[in-house]
Amino acid sequence: MEVQQIMTKLDEMKVVYPDTQVKEAVRIMLSANLTELPVIDKDGIFQGELNMRSIICEALPPYIVDGSLKNVNFSPGLFKFEDKLKDLMLAEVRLVMKQNIRTITPSISTFGAVTLFSISGDETVYIVEKDGRLVGAVSISVIFKRLVVSLNS
Repeated sequence: MEVQQIMTKLDEMKVVYPDTQVKEAVRIMLSANLTELPVIDKDGIFQGELNMRSIICEALPPYIVDGSLKNVNFSPGLFKFEDKLKDLMLAEVRLVMKQNIRTITPSISTFGAVTLFSISGDETVYIVEKDGRLVGAVSISVIFKRLVVSLNS
């Protein structure tokens, strides 16, 4: 089975643009119960992904994000973190989004997608045409449900 048969199509997805304010992207994520959003340009070309983890990591000191500081129990209060997070809400998505996201084409098999999930550790993979246009996404849970249903039939 090819992922295009089970993917969520672009017109069913929430997306943001690089110049969208992070605050607006977070509002979209929270209202749709999402933790990530694809980022596309005005022509529909896939640019990357904004996710809540990236926003949080951007607000944290690098020595915490990179794992250099193993025990943060003695660290100062969260007031600086909260201030940084408030500042980030006013920034554009382009400053916080993850780029160089692995993508797949619509004709890849579900096995190929599952292989990518196992390598990347991501829960969602974006489906992009050869010209770079985002056409959809598929999550590991959708593939898993589809495979389990077909095994039980």
